[in-house]
Amino acid sequence: MKDIKYSYCLNENNELVHISSVTKDNKHSHTYKCLECGQKLVARIGDYKVKHFAHTANTVCDGESYLHKLAKRRIREQFLSADSFPLTFVRDVPCQESRKCPFWVDYYCISERVPIRTNLRIWDGKVVYDTCQEEVKVDDFRPDLLLSCKNTAKPYVFIEIFASHKSEEQKVGSKYRIIETIKITSEAVIDDIIKRGFVEGENCNTFNFKPTLPLINKGGMPICRFALFNNGASRVDEYNLTCDKSKQRVERNSVMELNISQAAYLRGDEVFENRLNSYQSGLVYLRKKGLQFRNCILCKFYKSNYSGDSKLCILYKKLGASTKRPQQSQATNCPRYEENPELMNYPLSELEKYITEVP
Repeated sequence: MKDIKYSYCLNENNELVHISSVTKDNKHSHTYKCLECGQKLVARIGDYKVKHFAHTANTVCDGESYLHKLAKRRIREQFLSADSFPLTFVRDVPCQESRKCPFWVDYYCISERVPIRTNLRIWDGKVVYDTCQEEVKVDDFRPDLLLSCKNTAKPYVFIEIFASHKSEEQKVGSKYRIIETIKITSEAVIDDIIKRGFVEGENCNTFNFKPTLPLINKGGMPICRFALFNNGASRVDEYNLTCDKSKQRVERNSVMELNISQAAYLRGDEVFENRLNSYQSGLVYLRKKGLQFRNCILCKFYKSNYSGDSKLCILYKKLGASTKRPQQSQATNCPRYEENPELMNYPLSELEKYITEVP
């Protein structure tokens, strides 16, 4: 902090002055003093070094305190002089369908770091806050800056300047809305706040605000589509459909179509955490809903053999079948067809958690 070259000071009228306004012609027309210690400053405006104000004598003036006071002064003056005092929240926003969507997946259905812009001065043509005061006591707290509105009982907003320490836990845990700057390490940090306003996560942090989240239809979540046909055969599409198409049929000749969420856990013959795979889930669901059909996948003789092959009909030799992996529809006329009790005992209530019917 000792290496800071002061770009600001106060003149004889206690007005904030930037070094850019000082010229060789006018620098002796005013007196300058330090925001922090109040001692005399001189303007260094040579042709080769960075222009700045400097103390005329050795001093213990603290650059950290200078930045703290400068931030308070500039932020307050910006608030009072402009119609716009932006505050941008940056939040992760869930899809607007999230509360009722059966396909919800945290990592996919949230739009990350969505900017939510507001104005602490005027919003929708109405005054939000019109007063900005320094070091005013509120209950047990004394915020650096206090925003309030003369004509309404709008909740106070504390603006805290983080130069040496953050807001204490008692303040952060209170009911009061707080905007706390990131650590003010240079004049450039203050410049950014003045130029862009407060931007959550970038030049400030906020506490106890509850901004209204925008309505975002995220869409694009991959879902699994199960289709059943007249002959009892079924088809599963695990890759080409997204949640925004969940109410559209995709098979021309299907008897019934289902959406199955979290398809990544249901692929092939694998079972995830004792859940049926996508084919089994759709078939068992429709049987339990009262639909009458036969399908080899539901047969108790359709399973893995001892060598660990994928599913096959273990009676194919006795049945004189030409292949050990029959078409699903062959169950319709199979004399040995018998539903697998292990599959059919799977509770409908569990299936309903991740299956929805397509109209």
